[in-house]
Amino acid sequence: MIKNYFRPKTIDELSELKLKTKGYLFSGGTDLFVKLRAGTIDTDTVIDTKYLNSRKIEITGNKLFIPINATYSELRMFIKQNNVNNMLENIVKTIGSPMIRNRGTPVGNISNASPAGDFVLASYLFNAQVIIEPTSRKLPVKNFIKGPGKIDLRENEFVYGIELEILNDYKFYFEKVGRRNAMIISIASLGLLLKEKDNKIKDIRIAFGSVAPYILRDENLEKSLIGETINEELFKHIAIEYQKLSSPITDVRATKEYRKSLVHNLVIKAYNNLFEKVVKE
Repeated sequence: MIKNYFRPKTIDELSELKLKTKGYLFSGGTDLFVKLRAGTIDTDTVIDTKYLNSRKIEITGNKLFIPINATYSELRMFIKQNNVNNMLENIVKTIGSPMIRNRGTPVGNISNASPAGDFVLASYLFNAQVIIEPTSRKLPVKNFIKGPGKIDLRENEFVYGIELEILNDYKFYFEKVGRRNAMIISIASLGLLLKEKDNKIKDIRIAFGSVAPYILRDENLEKSLIGETINEELFKHIAIEYQKLSSPITDVRATKEYRKSLVHNLVIKAYNNLFEKVVKE
């Protein structure tokens, strides 16, 4: 039962409350209150961040800044109005239902550190930097997330916002596989960004969700693909390599063997959609 509710207005006030009360932070509450009802979190103290005086979604140089309380719906609107990182909108629109997108936040998704988190996957593709206050630390998301539900935060710290690279002239593919369309918690997901020149790879970023204890992205493999000619054989090679790297589990949603097969099949499907023909379900 919640007995203590706080709504700080400044960074210092929020930090002091978190350190003193050990309370759980929330903005939209789309995850916290589900976990409270399920009994997976036991606390009598919550800290509402919505009253914090924070920055707005904004473009600074070649970065897109997303603050602590910005919702998915607000981010979608900003992307459309400013014609920036349009690929990201294709991921955001698949997250939950409209009600979830109106309350849920990208910062909350990253703070949960789930390998099935759609925005966590997006943050890896866009080389996100996590902005931490009150210490003004900035960490790459791959260093901030330590494992399922594990993040690099000290007792007085919280995630103030995230910065994403602004990317132009990339081909993009995203798909998540699940049992229900609108409310999918993915069995497996793939995000791929590719920049080409003269049918050769200039830059490529590949990330998988739900097939390892973390978002699966191999930057060394990506670097080895720079300059390679784009064809089906190359993507078969990518599919095989990522299938080897994946380490999925069996749970109520799918077996590890099925998830392994999806890793391979999603890469081939991405190639067919981007360079050959659209593949229907």
